[in-house]
Amino acid sequence: MSQARKGRPMSGGGTVNGGLAMAAVTATAIGILAGCGGSSAPTATAGGTTATASAPGSASATAAASAAASTAPSTAVAFVPVTEPFDPGHPARAISAPANCGAQDSTLAIEQCYDDQTETADAAIDTVQQASFARASAAQQAAINAGDSAWLAARATICEKAYQTGGTIDGINIAACLLAESTARLDSLKGTAVPEAVLKSTDSTSLSDLSWYTTPEGSRIAMIDTQGDATGGVIIAWVIIAGADGFVVNPAQFFYSDGAFTDAGTVQGSVPSGYRVAPGTQYQFDIDYSHMSADPNAAKGGGGWVYAPGTPVAVWR
Repeated sequence: MSQARKGRPMSGGGTVNGGLAMAAVTATAIGILAGCGGSSAPTATAGGTTATASAPGSASATAAASAAASTAPSTAVAFVPVTEPFDPGHPARAISAPANCGAQDSTLAIEQCYDDQTETADAAIDTVQQASFARASAAQQAAINAGDSAWLAARATICEKAYQTGGTIDGINIAACLLAESTARLDSLKGTAVPEAVLKSTDSTSLSDLSWYTTPEGSRIAMIDTQGDATGGVIIAWVIIAGADGFVVNPAQFFYSDGAFTDAGTVQGSVPSGYRVAPGTQYQFDIDYSHMSADPNAAKGGGGWVYAPGTPVAVWR
C-alpha cells in the first residue's frame, strides 16, 4: 500500500482546500538624485532629526518611477491545485494503485485503491488546468480556481448523498463515486471521447442500489423502473443529483430507444422543461412510456432507457 488510509469527511462536514490565492505586488517610487550641480543637503527639523532635500533634477526621475508603478499589475493569481480531503497537506499526486479495486481482499484495501486512483486522476486534472491557467487572463485564472474549488466541494456532497445505507458498503461506493466524478471531469477537460455507458436498470427505490451515470459537469443520473401502465408501457422515475453548476431538466433528453424505435413518453405531474436542480440536491421526475407495445423489436430485448443530451451518452437496460 503506497500510503496510509486517511479518514473520509462526513457529509456536510468536509472542507476543501482550495480558493483564490492573491499575492499583492506593490511598486515603490524611488527618488533618484541627479548630478550636474545638484546635490542633497540636510536640513534641520524641529525634532532634531534631519530630512534630505531633493536636488533640482530629482523631480522628473521620481515622476517617471511613479508612472512605472502605476502601470504595474496590482494583483497576481496563483494556481490552486486539487488537495484531497482524504489525503490532505499537499497537492494531488499520481499514486500507483491496483487496476481492479474491487478485487482487493478487504474493505480498507478496496477504498484505498479507489482513493489512490482518484488522486492520480486529480493530479492529471491539475496538469490540464495548469496548462490552461498559463494562457489565461487574470479573470480567467480566477474562474479556473473557483470552478475547481466548487467542483471538488460538490463531489463529496454528491457521492455521500447517493450512498447512505449505514453499512460498510457505503465507504466503498463513495470511494468509487469519487473516482467516477474525477474521471468524468478529466475526460471532459481533455476532450476525450468516451463510449456510451451501459447501465443496469432496477426497480429498487434505494439510491444505493441505482446505477449512476456521471455527467462531465459532475451531476449524477439514475433511473428506477417504478411500475407498468395500462398500455403495456412503464413509468420510469429519473433521479438527478446535481453537480456544482446545478442541472437543468429537459424531459426530451430522457426517452426509450430500441433501434429505430423511440418512445418519448409523457411527463407525469407538473415538471416544466427548464427546471433547474440546485447544486448538491436530489430531484426526481416521472415519465410514462406508453407506446412501448408498438416496438417492433420488443421480442429481441435490446431496448433501453436513454439519457441523450445531444447524442446518447448512457442507456439503462
